[in-house]
Amino acid sequence: MKKVCFYYLLSAVALTTGSCKKFLYQEPYNNLSINDIFKDFEGARTTLAGCYDNLRSTDYYLRTFSIYPEVTSGNVKYSKVTNQALLSSYNFVNDIAANDMAGFYRTAYSTIYNTNALIANIGTIADASPQQKNGLLANAYAIKALVHLDLMRVFAQGYSFTPDASHPGIFIRNSNPSVLTPVGIPEPSKQVFDQITANLDSALLLYPNSAKVFTIGDDKTYFTLDAVKALQSRVALYKNDWNRVISISTELVTGNKYPLISNSAYVNSWRLKTISSESIFELAYGNRIGGSLGDYYNPGNSQFGQLATSNDLLGMYSSGDVRAQASMYVAATVNATPFYFSKKYQGMNDSANNIKLIRMSEVYLNRAEAYAETNNLSAALADLNIIRKRANPAAPVFNSSNKAEVINEILDERRRELCFEGHSFFDISRKRKNLVRVDCTSTQCSFNYPDPKFACIIRIIN
Repeated sequence: MKKVCFYYLLSAVALTTGSCKKFLYQEPYNNLSINDIFKDFEGARTTLAGCYDNLRSTDYYLRTFSIYPEVTSGNVKYSKVTNQALLSSYNFVNDIAANDMAGFYRTAYSTIYNTNALIANIGTIADASPQQKNGLLANAYAIKALVHLDLMRVFAQGYSFTPDASHPGIFIRNSNPSVLTPVGIPEPSKQVFDQITANLDSALLLYPNSAKVFTIGDDKTYFTLDAVKALQSRVALYKNDWNRVISISTELVTGNKYPLISNSAYVNSWRLKTISSESIFELAYGNRIGGSLGDYYNPGNSQFGQLATSNDLLGMYSSGDVRAQASMYVAATVNATPFYFSKKYQGMNDSANNIKLIRMSEVYLNRAEAYAETNNLSAALADLNIIRKRANPAAPVFNSSNKAEVINEILDERRRELCFEGHSFFDISRKRKNLVRVDCTSTQCSFNYPDPKFACIIRIIN
């Protein structure tokens, strides 16, 4: 119990000492707490569990980070005039004093802080086997990579914004210095991505000779060797490292361990806490009965339920598509206006549903894009049509010999398939596309690439 109390004390310090002008401010561990926490395996495991708790928090995947790319991309519109989640982001008016993403920023760096502490003190754990230590380290490196990537997706321009990715990225945190408020200029984007890749490579080396850290819950609800590979596929996609995307994705596809959910089971796969067959990594919420990402998309939730689906997105589906308006969306009238709401993560009646962080559908679409970018259009079309035909078996096969046309269709399919899973705006940015929001009431519905608004403000005033 003493160890648990120490962990939550550290989390409280990390998340409450920041001001509106300083997104990140944490007091360093003191010698007493660090020695107590990492003297045994259970203390280290408690710290790692806290990192997963941060990922599951409201300021991270349970709301802020997951919703940000949806409100900014044009996938949603507000069905209410009050309690509009991430309205500043929707209007692209985030600033330092009032920033929708400040809570995510603090939570992300708090998580990195704790992974660094675990990595730095792994040698002090007296009762852990080498395999248990490897398991702790592998999870810590994987989480650290994921969080740095998520920070980059929000607070930095896409990797190809400059030819050599020398433009500002974020502050890399590989250790916990005594002064923790970020100052100066963030590291170049290439350097940040190189660090993310190095962290994933470290995890990849550790997992084969590691023991499970957690014995409760499905393996898919924690980082695993395959989850690291899938994240490597995503990172390589953001770096335009097409050959690496193909290599890693092919390894996962040919392993056949994550079969795509069937057409008939697709809609219900988003309900309850059942682990999807095609999920590689999910965040599980156990017996929690309140608070779900789906609450923001659920018209039956009187407190939230304000994120309706835009006509921009609804118009992208063909008749007969299982993901279309007739099957994957709930119709509801709010203040005499009809809206449609996504069934993904519907929370209020289904409790707090698992959040699917990486699915096999994304891996197929990653590989499709990489094949297209390397001019292997036949292979790209094969992967693309696997996802298209799963959604609508009666749909005609998409075929084209035009590279740009194939890539655009893959991007459209990513939007249709991965909407509300935290990808849409980031796909627009990394592919250097113009933002076009038609069914939109924002003060800034559209703007052309490049534009500073593709990266949320990160500058800190001391």
